[in-house]
Amino acid sequence: MLGLWLAILSAFFWGTNDYLNKRLLIKGLDENFVLWVRFPIASLLLAPLGFYYWDMSLKLFLYSLIWLPLEVLGGVLFMKGIKYAPLSTAMSFYSFMPVFSALFGWLLLSEKPSPLGLLGISLIILASLIMVGFSPRDFLKKNRGVIYMLISTALFGFNVVLGKASVIESNGLFFSWYYCVLMGLGSLLFVRPYYVIRLDNYKHWEIPALGFFFAIGDILYNMALLFTLSSYVASAERLSLLFALMYGRIFLGESLNRAFLPAILMMVGNILIGFG
Repeated sequence: MLGLWLAILSAFFWGTNDYLNKRLLIKGLDENFVLWVRFPIASLLLAPLGFYYWDMSLKLFLYSLIWLPLEVLGGVLFMKGIKYAPLSTAMSFYSFMPVFSALFGWLLLSEKPSPLGLLGISLIILASLIMVGFSPRDFLKKNRGVIYMLISTALFGFNVVLGKASVIESNGLFFSWYYCVLMGLGSLLFVRPYYVIRLDNYKHWEIPALGFFFAIGDILYNMALLFTLSSYVASAERLSLLFALMYGRIFLGESLNRAFLPAILMMVGNILIGFG
């Protein structure tokens, strides 16, 4: 139960983080800069924990060589998804992550979804069809951000198992800091030096808030993985979609006419996958 509560708390912090992403993109900041800048800030905030709970190993380093490139690429595409689609729409399709996790588990580990899991997958697919008005081709032409989000979600879904293995190999507090350090270095490769040294980019209040909310969400998520199954954590963390919907409606003026019911169905589907 503790793991689920930690995951739900992480959903609030990461849902707020997604809203801050959108705000900065609306202000015209480069999406790769917005992706990168949270990591050095979060690394500084988490550094005391990282050094105090230091737990580096060769196996953890080898795991990192696999998940880091996929995680960075997933992050780049995730930001493009938020940039080119309404926040509520983009985050709704992010709910496909457990579907991809189940798919990769079946292909790579011969893990077969339970009947409840299959029902959850069916609900998510149905919800996506409702959201696109049962015309996926026309919808995707108008919302290319959704394509970026789906590819990003597939990469993150593949990384879920490796991420838990990495946390178990070290500890949640050290890995939270270690993750931010590596992601800061990896995502920096996609940022033009001009954006890094331009001081005007750092004047927005959302920049330090982005690092703070990501750091806390990161700790809560990784600690949750130590107390319960990764599928449970991933499903509970998808409650961030609720916060994205609220932020999008209240602060960004986004219409929820087409997104609300599919979003609810997707969350129910995620719960069925996680607990099935």
